[in-house]
Amino acid sequence: MKPDNLQLWPDSLLVSDMQSNNRSAFEKIYNRYWSKLYLSAYHILRNKEASEDIIQEIFVSLWIKRGHTSVDNLSNYLFTSVRFQVFKAIRDGKLRTDLLHDTDLLVSPHNAENTLTEKEIEQRLDESIRLLPEKCREIFILSRKEQLSVKEIAARLNISPKTVENQITIALRRLRTDMGEFLFWAVLLLAGIWGK
Repeated sequence: MKPDNLQLWPDSLLVSDMQSNNRSAFEKIYNRYWSKLYLSAYHILRNKEASEDIIQEIFVSLWIKRGHTSVDNLSNYLFTSVRFQVFKAIRDGKLRTDLLHDTDLLVSPHNAENTLTEKEIEQRLDESIRLLPEKCREIFILSRKEQLSVKEIAARLNISPKTVENQITIALRRLRTDMGEFLFWAVLLLAGIWGK
C-alpha cells in the first residue's frame, strides 16, 4: 500500500506511476517541485511571468512525454530543464534583465556533472579572455573578477565610463564569437558579468 503523505512518496515511485498515466502521481510531483523550480528560475530571471511560463512549460512537457522519457533522477531532470529553459529564454532575447549576478541555483551542488560543466566553462572563458586586447582584457577582468561597476573601473583606470562600456561591449562581442552563442550565455550567467 502506498503512503498518503506526500513527503513519504519517493520520486522513483511517483515517476513510475506517472508513466503509467497516473494523474495523481503527476500532481504530487507538481506540488512537490513547482515552488522550488519557480524560485530557481526567478532567482536568475527576476521576472515573475517568465519564470511561471518556464515552469508551466516544463511540467506540461513532463506530462505529455511521460510515456517515452527516461527519468533516472527526477530532481536533476527538472532542475536541468529549468537551467536549459532559462538559457534559452535569455539567448532568444525573450526577456531582458540586469540582475544575473547571483546564480547559485544554476549549478546544483549535488550534481558533479554540472559542477564539471561550470569548471569547463570557466576554463574556456579564461582562454578567450587571454586573447582579448590588453586594455580590453584588463577592463573585462575588473568587471568580472572584481565585480567593479563601470564608474569604479573608470575611476581606477582614469578613463571615461563610456570607454569602459565600449571596451566591455567589445569583450562581450569577441567572447560571443569565440565561444559560440549558447556557451556565451552560459558564461554570462555563471560568471555574473551581465549588466555591469
